Amino acid sequence: MILKSALSGEYTIIQNENKSITVYRIFDNVKGSLREVAEQEGFEYDPKWTTRQFGTKICKEYGDGKNAQVGNYYIKVKNSGAIETYRTYDNTIGALREISEKIGFDYDPKWNTRMFGSKLIDAING
Repeated sequence: MILKSALSGEYTIIQNENKSITVYRIFDNVKGSLREVAEQEGFEYDPKWTTRQFGTKICKEYGDGKNAQVGNYYIKVKNSGAIETYRTYDNTIGALREISEKIGFDYDPKWNTRMFGSKLIDAING
């Protein structure tokens, strides 16, 4: 269960029932995120591929043809054929710092992840 959450640009921050924090980045630049995945994995691609071609090929190579998880990246081919990508973070506090810097939120480097995430969610939601 989600206690609270906030959206900031491409980022979603969630405080879970156990008060742990999860950060997702849902990419606006899907093709750019597919390039990140390909380069991370050494997957050769044609820069002329459309986003749909690129995403479908990655899902076939690393998943079931419709979905793939490659490291912290998740790629999905939607029913419409559109591609959606998002990323989770192993270093949650690093992601919170990244978001804070983008929005100008001042934080105390002594905060733990739970406190930092909770305060950032509250700040974003006003």
